[in-house]
Amino acid sequence: MWKKRPFDVNKEAKIRALGQPNLLARLLSQREIEFSKLDSFLSNAYKNLSKPHDLHGIKEASELFCSVARNKGKVAVIGDYDCDGVLSAVMIKELCNVFGLKCTVFLPSRIEHGYGLNEQTIKAFEQKIKATPDLLIITDCGSNNEKEIQSLKSLGIKKVIIIDHHIIDSDKISKSADVLINWHQTNDPETCACGEVFHFIRGIRWLTKKVNPIEFLSYAAMGILADVSPIIGDNRIIVKHGLGEYALNHIVASGCNALLRKSGVYGKEVTQSDVLFKIAPRINAVGRLFRPDVAFNLMIEHDPSTAELMAVNLSEYNDDRKKIQKTIEKEAIRHVQSNPDKYKHGIVLYHPEWPVGIIGIVASRVSDTFCKPTIIIGKSGNVLKGSGRSIEHINLKDILDSCKEMFNGHGGHAMAAGVTLKPDYLDKANDLFNEACNQYYEVHGRPSEVQYYDVEIRPKFVTTKLAEILLEKLYPYCQQFNPEPIFLLRNVRIVDVQVYEKDESKTILFNATSGDDKTQLKFRMFGDDVGGEIEGMTADIYFTMPQSIQPNRFNSLPQINVIEFVPKK
Repeated sequence: MWKKRPFDVNKEAKIRALGQPNLLARLLSQREIEFSKLDSFLSNAYKNLSKPHDLHGIKEASELFCSVARNKGKVAVIGDYDCDGVLSAVMIKELCNVFGLKCTVFLPSRIEHGYGLNEQTIKAFEQKIKATPDLLIITDCGSNNEKEIQSLKSLGIKKVIIIDHHIIDSDKISKSADVLINWHQTNDPETCACGEVFHFIRGIRWLTKKVNPIEFLSYAAMGILADVSPIIGDNRIIVKHGLGEYALNHIVASGCNALLRKSGVYGKEVTQSDVLFKIAPRINAVGRLFRPDVAFNLMIEHDPSTAELMAVNLSEYNDDRKKIQKTIEKEAIRHVQSNPDKYKHGIVLYHPEWPVGIIGIVASRVSDTFCKPTIIIGKSGNVLKGSGRSIEHINLKDILDSCKEMFNGHGGHAMAAGVTLKPDYLDKANDLFNEACNQYYEVHGRPSEVQYYDVEIRPKFVTTKLAEILLEKLYPYCQQFNPEPIFLLRNVRIVDVQVYEKDESKTILFNATSGDDKTQLKFRMFGDDVGGEIEGMTADIYFTMPQSIQPNRFNSLPQINVIEFVPKK
């Protein structure tokens, strides 16, 4: 159900008084941006980044790293298998290259070792390192591993820096680490491991001119987007500048450029959508099906020819991932549709043959499809592992806490979580989860199926100029605070339809008429939802504007991104 997004009349008037265009004033009045911070939001200047040494732990970690670097010490890294973890490890490896330091990186396997610092990960790390490092940097995990940090130090590791962004358990906090960087400790801005590593590198820059943070900016931007960190404040600045031509040209290794080309990203800039739907899925895919080292090794490869071959290999893993995911999605959605009474409030699905590396994506798709919190469970050895996803304003972690008796372990946050289900609860897990969801709704309210659009617009105003204004002022977007604007073309008649098909997508060129207004538009579709049959139809079209303006075969027409095409009877 579509509704117009509410706006603040007074805020809109104040923004117009500053000289901003009417449309931009309306859009800004609909977003969670404080008026006092409007100037910095719109300027998004790199110089407005937080001072790195003001962030908790950055100064101490920078000084410790520089001390090891001066003595030509050995560095090791333990990371994670997702995009944020892989790119964080890449950044530290490249940082060590700048200082001429030997750096050994270990990324655990999702399938063999599981998440974070656990016994299996530490054993595998021990086997990989040939010499005890002077400094161990743990990224994207490690905040709640006091026992494991002590175990690592017993190996002779002198110093440990943890750079993590996960929720801290005060009973398990890794107090034996020499430095713990985690934004949860203070009022520092929320970010992911890549964002924290970038500030760490900036902190080192404050101590020595040897390193240039711009070389790491694109990695940080991609990690922030892939990990769905809020794109405000420092994160917004990093993403805006990190996806631009200047930062991309400063990447030292050849792997990223090879991956971009293989992903079909050929422009001077990378968009948010490029990262979310082309780049991050390829990096994540190999960790889901095999080992994250494949992605890591690509990203640190300096030889262009070798990088091209490695990018092909990475994309093949992603193709396999998509095939497996599509099969499981169809099975899961069909099962829920066949048993609607069983899944009134939430959804728990299990199949022993569903790979645990894929189920998180499937949970997200099922949750979006039915607008309900969802847990998908597979089997790894004799362990029942599950991934959960939620919807906006429904806190999955709180729901899981209320039915924790059925888990050997669970953790995560409001929108995503991981669980290990007790086998004895397999048959009743869905019932217990449904009841937990229902109790949560009674207190906090039920999920809303309303989707908001921002502005109704006439066809003649859907222009490249509009796209340029949005890209300059509002982009990059953040679902929570600054959602991508959705526009409505109401009751437009579709005529002169032309369809151009290539690979798995099609571009539809058409004229939209409304009264005396006749404007040529185009949009891209994946699949068979819409084609030439729309000729002569009257419809409402909900859409977003492009995140990049590139020369194309259809001259200067902006390519709108259709969210929903609603034919009128």
